[in-house]
Amino acid sequence: MTSVTAQGSALDIATSPTPVFRLAARADLDPVAQIEAERFGEHSYPYFALRQLFDLHQATWLVAEADGRVLGYVLIALAPQRRAWLLSLAVAADSAGHGLGTELVRQALRKCRSLDVASVLITVRPTNEAAYTIYQREGFEWADHEERYFGAGEPRDVLECRLDR
Repeated sequence: MTSVTAQGSALDIATSPTPVFRLAARADLDPVAQIEAERFGEHSYPYFALRQLFDLHQATWLVAEADGRVLGYVLIALAPQRRAWLLSLAVAADSAGHGLGTELVRQALRKCRSLDVASVLITVRPTNEAAYTIYQREGFEWADHEERYFGAGEPRDVLECRLDR
């Protein structure tokens, strides 16, 4: 999956400080949920699911923050067989287009390498060209397609980045 402005104004790349990429904290759940809802609408994780996923995977969730405002996030979940899933990745709409999504992918891959993960997977809507471009540029390759990944009319491609090559 791939922000809300309730916490502040739009990011001005010329005047804003460089974003800090850090592990997510429980206090980040509200802004993450807001970004999630803004970017994914009916397919967003509800707050209660984010909270439970956070309790399970908080050591691998990352946020991009500037001036105390969460601008984006990536939710990483470790899986068996040295695999990880990027469950959701999004940048606030008013902060998009400045490379934060790409840097979040890079940070996620660094985190996975540090945990000896061999393979990272993510799902993407086949028509989401912007996300596809970022993922492919960062080493993800097409691995599978499911026509009903999120139900009828919700196809997704599964992309994989092999870190053990």
